[in-house]
Amino acid sequence: MTLESQQHLAPQNIYPGGLYLAAPIMQASLSGYSDRAMRLLARRFGAPLTFAGVMLDKVLAHPRARRKAAAEISDDDHPIGGQLMGYDPETMALAAKGLEELGFDLVDLNFACPAPKVLRRDRGGGLMNNPKLVRDIFRRVRDVVSRPLWIKLRIGWDHDEWSRERFETICDQAIADGVDALVVHGRSVVQRYRGKADWEPLRRLKQRYPSATIFGSGDIKTAQDVVTRMNENNLDGVAIARGAIGNPWIFAEARALLANQPLPAPPSLAEQAAIMHEHFDMLCELYPEKKAVGYFRKFSIRYVKRHPQRKLAQMDLMAAMSRERVHHAIDKWYGL
Repeated sequence: MTLESQQHLAPQNIYPGGLYLAAPIMQASLSGYSDRAMRLLARRFGAPLTFAGVMLDKVLAHPRARRKAAAEISDDDHPIGGQLMGYDPETMALAAKGLEELGFDLVDLNFACPAPKVLRRDRGGGLMNNPKLVRDIFRRVRDVVSRPLWIKLRIGWDHDEWSRERFETICDQAIADGVDALVVHGRSVVQRYRGKADWEPLRRLKQRYPSATIFGSGDIKTAQDVVTRMNENNLDGVAIARGAIGNPWIFAEARALLANQPLPAPPSLAEQAAIMHEHFDMLCELYPEKKAVGYFRKFSIRYVKRHPQRKLAQMDLMAAMSRERVHHAIDKWYGL
């Protein structure tokens, strides 16, 4: 794709619900990943908006959970979105009000999560089959919060006509009720993360509602994916999820392409090492050492994808059992 072909993309600055975003990209909510460390690195490399991990409405009602959520946010962690998951309108409203009081800059209602334990409790993606309850939850939350209110969806429970109709009903109702943005993942709930994301329903949705703010997600692995998906589907922006794990550079790269600038040079091994060291040190500040070491492994698997000897570097990082050994493995394979 040439730079000239990108000229019809959405403007760099967007204001969904009055929230200023300097670029039409964001780091999506990722349970077990998008903690303060990942968010701050994403923000440094150009993510104008990040999300904390999804929170259950009932859990957030407890004072201890609220204190933990509040402790994660600092002055350098804004704007930040809080994503909620639940099925009772009153409990969701109380939790959403709690997020607002804790300082989250927007509330996002998750009706998309495909995890089996979530579906068994009729939460997340399970509500794609219940447009009426989705609307009841949205309206009740809208009554009590003054921050921008978003909804996270999938393109349906599965791929049959019945699911498509319910997806469209949910979108119709949400837009009629004044949702500030829809974030739509291009897979069905039963598909989970298998197969390829289908962006055609997103293109049709934006065509049907050109004035609505619609973000897409699914299989965004590179900066070029961001540009291609926005171009092909005329969307307002893209949420980057798994493609940002161990890859904060994707935000700087995407912003460059969206601004019709050359793709930045790939980070050198020394630059990668510096970020890995910093990321791991931040995790050690957030968690006990043993937990931080185990937690960092799932990021290491993604970081080493840029390494010319990926498998060997990964083996040493996976084998490291202490803070000292993690730093030693990074230095060994990244030439420091």
